[in-house]
Formats: sequence, C-alpha cells, structure tokens
Amino acid sequence: MEVNSCPHKCVLQCHPGPCPPCKAFAPPRLCPCGKKTVTTRCSERKSVLTCGQRCDKFLDCERHQCEKICHVGHCDPCCVLLDASCFCQKKMEVVLCGDIAMKGKVRLEDGIFSCNLICGKNLGCANHFCSEVCHPGPCGDCVLTPNKIKTCYCGKTLLQDKRNSCVDPIPTCNHICDKTLPCGIHHCKELCHAGDCSPCSALVSQKCRCGSTSRTVECYKTMSETEKFTCDKPCGRKKNCGRHRCSERCCPLSNPNNNLSIDWDPHFCSMPCGKKLRCGQHFCESLCHSGHCPQCLETIFTDLTCSCGRTSIPPPLPCGTPPPSCQHPCSVPQPCGHPPSHSCHFGDCPPCAIPIAKECCGGHVVLRNIPCGSKDIRCNKLCGKTRHCGMHACARTCHPPPCDSSSSSSSSPSPSTVSARGSSCGQTCGAPRRDCRHTCTAACHPSSPCPDTRCNVSVVISCSCGRITTTVPCDAGGCNGGGFSVDSVYEASVIQKLPVPLQPIEVGDRKKVPLGQRKLMCNEECAQMERKRVLADAFDITPPSLDSLHLSENTFGSELLSDLFRRDSKWVMAVEDRFKFLVLGKSRGGSGTGTTSTSTLRVHVFSPMVKEKRDAIRLMAERWKLSVNAVGWEPKRFIVVHVTPKSKVPVRVIGTKGSTPINPLPFDPLVDMDPRLVVALLDLPRDADISALVLRFGGECELVWLNDKNALAVFGDPARAATAMRRLDHGSVYHGAAIFHQNGGASSASSTAGNAWGGGASLKVASNPWKKAVENSWAGGSVDLQGSVWKEREAPIAASVNRWSVLDDEVSGSGSGVTVDNPVSGHEVKASGVGDIGSEESSEVVDDWEKAYE
Repeated sequence: MEVNSCPHKCVLQCHPGPCPPCKAFAPPRLCPCGKKTVTTRCSERKSVLTCGQRCDKFLDCERHQCEKICHVGHCDPCCVLLDASCFCQKKMEVVLCGDIAMKGKVRLEDGIFSCNLICGKNLGCANHFCSEVCHPGPCGDCVLTPNKIKTCYCGKTLLQDKRNSCVDPIPTCNHICDKTLPCGIHHCKELCHAGDCSPCSALVSQKCRCGSTSRTVECYKTMSETEKFTCDKPCGRKKNCGRHRCSERCCPLSNPNNNLSIDWDPHFCSMPCGKKLRCGQHFCESLCHSGHCPQCLETIFTDLTCSCGRTSIPPPLPCGTPPPSCQHPCSVPQPCGHPPSHSCHFGDCPPCAIPIAKECCGGHVVLRNIPCGSKDIRCNKLCGKTRHCGMHACARTCHPPPCDSSSSSSSSPSPSTVSARGSSCGQTCGAPRRDCRHTCTAACHPSSPCPDTRCNVSVVISCSCGRITTTVPCDAGGCNGGGFSVDSVYEASVIQKLPVPLQPIEVGDRKKVPLGQRKLMCNEECAQMERKRVLADAFDITPPSLDSLHLSENTFGSELLSDLFRRDSKWVMAVEDRFKFLVLGKSRGGSGTGTTSTSTLRVHVFSPMVKEKRDAIRLMAERWKLSVNAVGWEPKRFIVVHVTPKSKVPVRVIGTKGSTPINPLPFDPLVDMDPRLVVALLDLPRDADISALVLRFGGECELVWLNDKNALAVFGDPARAATAMRRLDHGSVYHGAAIFHQNGGASSASSTAGNAWGGGASLKVASNPWKKAVENSWAGGSVDLQGSVWKEREAPIAASVNRWSVLDDEVSGSGSGVTVDNPVSGHEVKASGVGDIGSEESSEVVDDWEKAYE
C-alpha cells in the first residue's frame, strides 16, 4: 500500500461516481523544521503545512543557522560575509561563508583561503623559507637538512663529508644530471648542478595549428602558452551555414585529420542571414544558416483585399498572407473594346484572347482565328519589299517594318529618306561579273560599278581528254588598266600545287587568261588511255566504266575504288570476277565446296594484302551483299567472304556485259589465298569437338567461323595444314572461286575435275585474237601470245617464272598449246601453256593489224 494512500473506507451508501474526500484524521506529522507536530485530515495529508516559526537549521557551512521561516526543501547556501585572510597572511578579502571549503568552526586569524602565492614562511631550521604555494596548516621541514640529503644534486654520488646543518653546501659530482625535464621527453645534459634544470633546448619539429606547416624550434617553446605557432594559410572551407567560407588563418578545422581540443567552433557563422522572407517585405534576422528561413513573425492588422476591392480578408493576419482570390470578372476596360474574359487580378491584363481576322505584319495575307491581343503575326513568306538601295528585295521572312533600320517609318519622304535611297543595303551584290560567269560577292553598291577584284570562286579545270582534273580559283579580273599585270606570286603558288603543268598560252594573245579558264596538259597515261579508246572503238569493245564504282551512299568508297581502278585495274577486275562467280557461278552435282560435302556454302579467302586493298574488297563486297570477315594481324591480315541468302547482283557491275565466269577462275597469288593453307570445316554436327584443332594447332592457324556450323582454318605452313587435314575428323579440302593449276595436263585436269563449282576442261579459242587481246587487257586477264601482233618482228614476251602463273580464264588450263586460227590471213598464232613458254616462235608477224582484222 502506498504511503500517501487513504487507509479508510467510504462510509456512505453505494453511490454513483467517485467517493467524496475522506474526512477522517490522518496520523500526526512534524513540520518541515521539526519543531511542531501537525494533525490534518486524511484528504489533506499531501498538502504542506508549516509551523510559521524560524527554521534555525544549520546551513552547509555548519557555522550559521537558517533565518528563513519554516520551509520545505534544503536551506539556501550561507551568505554571511566574513573578513578573512589567506593561509600565508599576505592577503585580506571579504568572502562568503558558504564559499569556504572548510566546514565547522574555523579560526579566521589562521586564514581560510589560498592566495596562490608562495608561502614564504620561515621553516623550522630558521635558515630557509617555505617554497610551496599558500597552503593551510604548518609548513613542512626543510628539505636541506643533513638527515634528508644523502647524495649530490643529481643523486648519483653519495656524500663523503658529513653535513652539520642545512646551510652547509652540497657537493656536486662530475656526472651528467640526466633528470627528466618538464617536457617529459628529454633529459638534462648539464653536469650535476644545484637548483632547477635549465629549459629544454633540444630541437624538435612543431606543426602549426592546422597541420599544414612545420618549424624547428627549441623543445621548451612548444610548451609555452604565449608562443602558439600559427601559419598564414587561409582556411577557405565553408562554414556551417553553407554560404560563407572561413577566412581564419591557420584554422584547426581546415585539416579533417586533426583531433580538435578547442572550446570554440571557428566554422560557426556569426553573420546575419539577411535573406528576404517569404512575405517579400521583411528580412531574416537570424544568424546565417542553411536551409529555408523561418516564417515571418510580423502581423498584419489591415484588411487584405483583391484588386477590385469586392473580396477581402479581415485582420489580424500573419505577414505574407496572399491576397484573396476574386472570382468576379476584371473591372479594367480592354483597349481593344472587347469584354474581359479573365477574372480579377493584380498587374497588367493578359492579351485579349477573342479570335478575330488579322493581317500579318508584312501585309501579305489575312489570317483568321487569331487572338485579338497577338502582335507581330508572321506568315513565314519572304518579305520581298524593295530595299532603300532600289536594287535588291528584302530576303528576310515576314517581319514588322521597316526592312532597313535607316529608312523612315512615315509615309512622307524626308530629306534623310531621299538620301538613304541611294546607299547600300548590306546584302551581297549578286550582279554577273564581266570576266567570268560568277557573280559579284561585294556588298551592295548602287552608286558605283562592281569592283574589279580577283574572283576567288573554286572551279574545276581538266586536261583536253578530261582524265586529269583539279580545283583552282577562278582568278578572273583584278587587272589594272586592261594590261597583263597579274599577281605573279599568287599565280605561281597556285600553279606549283597543280598535278601537271598548264597548257601554254599563245604568244600573240596579250589578254589575260584566268586560271579557271585554262587547261591542263595531258601526260603519257592520257595518251595511253586515248590509244585504248581508239582500239576499243575499232574493235567494238565496250570498256568498263568508272560509273559502276560510284556509290551514291558512300562518297569515300567511290573515290577509293576509282583511284585504285586507275592505278591497278587488273586487280579490281580480278576481285570483281571472283564476286561474280560466287554469286552467279554454276556448280556441278549440286555441291558448293567439295565433291563429298553436302554444304552449298560458297566462300573465298583472299591473300594477305595492305589495308587499302582490304577496304576496297570490303566496299565491293557490300555492293554484292556478301558477308565479310577480316582475320589475322598485320602484316598478314586477310579477308574471307561468303555468300548469304541476301547476296545479289548490284545495279552496276564492273566489267563488260556477258563476262560472268561460269567456271572457277585461275589462281592469282596477288588476290587468292593458297588453297593448300586452308582446311574447310563444313556441316559440323552439334556435338562436334573442335578442341583438337584449338589445342594442337591453336597457335599456328586462324579459325574463321562463317556461321554456327561452318568454319575455315587458315594455316601459315602447307605441311601443318596437311597434318591437320589428316588428324581432324571433319576436315575437308577448301575450294574457293579460284583453282590452282599445276604443271602437266593430267594433274591439272584432275584438280579441275575435283572442284565442285565447275570443271576446267580445255577450251578451243576460235575468236579474233586481236579482239580477244584487247578484251583481256580491259578485263584484267592475261593472254600470253608467243608472236607479238603489235610490233613488227619483235621477240616474244616471256611469261613470269612464278609457278602460280596461269593463262586467261577462257584459255585451257592444261599444258597443251591452244591454236588460234585467223579467218582472214590463214596464219596461226600459238598460245602455249606455262611449260611451253618460249619453246616455239610465231610462224609469221603481221605488218598491218588493221588489214589483218579486215
């Protein structure tokens, strides 16, 4: 049961609600001071009842009594003032009794506080004074008495002579003092001496307050409170407000690794905030802080009304309360005369939104359903008004007048307007020049003729046949007095950059011929191309056109192929023939790559070549929609192409019509990869394991995956390729778009018959040899004629000793000779195989090839 709970029972009959207060008497209690006994009713037992007499309890000092009336709680501290002296009797002060540390009775004459000075009282020896700080009680004994001093000052040597009194000197020894100095780190280095040790003079490194700078000083200076080492580096870090930066020099908070032991925060911003509060009228008076400012504490004691005054809010209102929103229509009359379509508001009225028909600012058309308040309505048509120069029309789109800033907006002409009509409008003149077909590029000059300056427009000039072209400045005009004076330095710098010299000017022509109207000189290649053109026309041969290399979607590719075709047309034609055979060539037996394989995949591997030619192959393959893979590393990087379902003939094909190769092409080491280096992995089953190839020959070959079940392994050594062919389960012979002819008819026939894309049977050439020679020269083939048909009695041209050399695609691949019959003269020209080159001579040399052709 609780102490203050009532122990009595309610004597009333059962009743609703709580019981009334208990009227029984509680046990008697003492008053707070303990002098009287008070008896109260049980319901008043929690109330505090005092006796009304003086407390008289002893205070905490235990010397004085409490003078307050009987009260609850502890008595107040003693506030009696005492005149007392310090313990050493040097100072007298008035102190509060409650501040005296000693309790109970004390003798004021003995002192009751410490003055923190040296005591200075005589010790018991009567020779020395007390060196302790002012203290209570008697002073201690003299520390120099003979019974306390047994050693020298450093304590390392015992005294030999007996001392009789404390004034007898204490001898010193020859040892180092070695006492610990006040720094607690170093020891005294002096000889045994009397008195205190000198300050520590050891050199130590002391860091500044922020830790960014250090210095070397004596050790005792690091302990001095008056010599705090600080640097001049400003802090620059943001304060707690996030707005201002600390400008304190050597700030301890600039280094986050410092352990702060200071009582003040240097990054506490003490500047006033000063931001405008949300009310827009008062400013924040708090210290600079982060985040939003508090709400304005001012109060409005006037009514807040809307613009028209028909809606209001009565006071008081907190400052910043927005004005009430009024739903009544705006009472401000519109300048256009239309009724307002918006509600009451403050500030300028918005533009009128009623749709009407308005004319554009240039006066061209009338637009309907335009808001009434819209300004500067534009129709996006050209202005077309004549400018003040009187020659040009304004080229700007529909705009507000005037077209010229200098023209007057008034309808009546002023003297300034009349004078401005003959001035320049700033547009380009555009008048045709006298010396060339270009236009004048000077600014508008209505009152003066076009300036006779040099025309700098870039034009393209060419040689007489049109093969060589270059870009030069037009260079027309710029002559003084119609003479032949030109800027020779400028013209010489342009001529120096030309690919070929310019054609000479006639001696009698004294008129200047601009660079843009001159022609380049043809070179030997132009003459060669002209001879080929004449031959082609004579034999009714259509040469391949460079237009087929022009790809509209790839300008860079067109330029690359065109340039490569001019330099090495045979190589380009050879690559194109291989693409023709891949896409259009007929296979025998329904097989694409081998006699035993059921795969119809057509693939060809090109030999390693430079990047320029690889890029050309890639561009040409894109035209045929062939899949291209670049494999290997420089300088042995090569290209692999194969036919996909999307492969098709391009719109323009390089070469003559009807020249699609039906049978595989002869092997060319400059184009084709040696088939002995390639192992085909075709129609691989799903459970095929290629790990044997990777583990055994991984570092000696390049594995090229054409799709998920066909791959090629390209080796660098034919012997290793042959070993892989024997060891691998799924390896087969690779057949591309070119076949490899060996010396001897039997071997050649067998290799040709083994190609699944078509046989290489011997062909009887019965066509005109001159026409066939020209066609092969255009198509990039090689026809080896023992007797020259071009020059009279000239020795036959020997073929290359390269073992990969073969005849043209329409000449037999066997070692037997092919006889070509001339239907006109009846002579025979014999084209031999590789083994028969140079073995026989032509039977007769034709003197006139035109007669022979007829």
